[in-house]
This record gives sequence, structure tokens and C-alpha cells, in this order.
Amino acid sequence: MFYMVNDFAKYPTTIYNNAVKTIISYIIPFAFTAFYPASYFITTGANPFYNIGGTVIISIVIMTVGCIVWNRGVHAYESAGS
Repeated sequence: MFYMVNDFAKYPTTIYNNAVKTIISYIIPFAFTAFYPASYFITTGANPFYNIGGTVIISIVIMTVGCIVWNRGVHAYESAGS
């Protein structure tokens, strides 16, 4: 399944329908890894606050969620004692 998600990075999000575009842009923000930053530099009239700022905001949110999950896991960890 993870390899199939990687295939979404090979194509621009404009070719997908709105449901898939919403999923890979906001639920699993995979489009912010390559498509939106690249589209800022390639297309004219791109919104820098969305393309570049969105990437930064999504990165901070995902890092915060990752740190919270990591800390909960560390606090819940009990060693095997060997």
C-alpha cells in the first residue's frame, strides 16, 4: 500500500478528481512534498503563501503529531527486563 501511495508523487494533482486531490493534499499531505513546491516555481501566478507556506505549515503539524505519538509511546513503554 505504501508503494502505491508513492505513485501519487509521479503525477500532478490536477489530473485526479476532487476526492483524491483532497485526500493526498489534506488528509495524507503527500502532495506537499513535491507537487505544490514545484508548481510554485514552474507555473506563473502561483500563490506563494499556499504553495510554500502550506508546505511549512503541514511539515510543522506532521512533526508535532509525530513528536506527540513518540512521547506517548516512550512513556507507555515497559522494558522486557532482560
